[in-house]
Amino acid sequence: MTFVTRIARMLVLVLALAGSNAAAARAQAPPAQAPTTTAAQDEYVPIDQLPENEKLPAAPFLIAAYAVAWGAVLIYLLMLWRRLGRVEADLRDARRAVEGR
Repeated sequence: MTFVTRIARMLVLVLALAGSNAAAARAQAPPAQAPTTTAAQDEYVPIDQLPENEKLPAAPFLIAAYAVAWGAVLIYLLMLWRRLGRVEADLRDARRAVEGR
């Protein structure tokens, strides 16, 4: 198994875990109630004073965003690494060709 394949599998695993964490958080959320006009709609209300059904769990979204961002950075670095390897191989071949003349 190549290094790129292992990294790709780890990235898929991290994204799957982040997605399952978000799904679990949504499953634990209380059912939505009928919308009512509250003071929260008219003015600022601190989050600790809001009812539970109006709070949005941010942790699953934050974890998913970081997983996607780090995954994108990792994929970009792997692509650069592979390209650099090809360029180095081309330079070695060019040196051999020039020295062989």
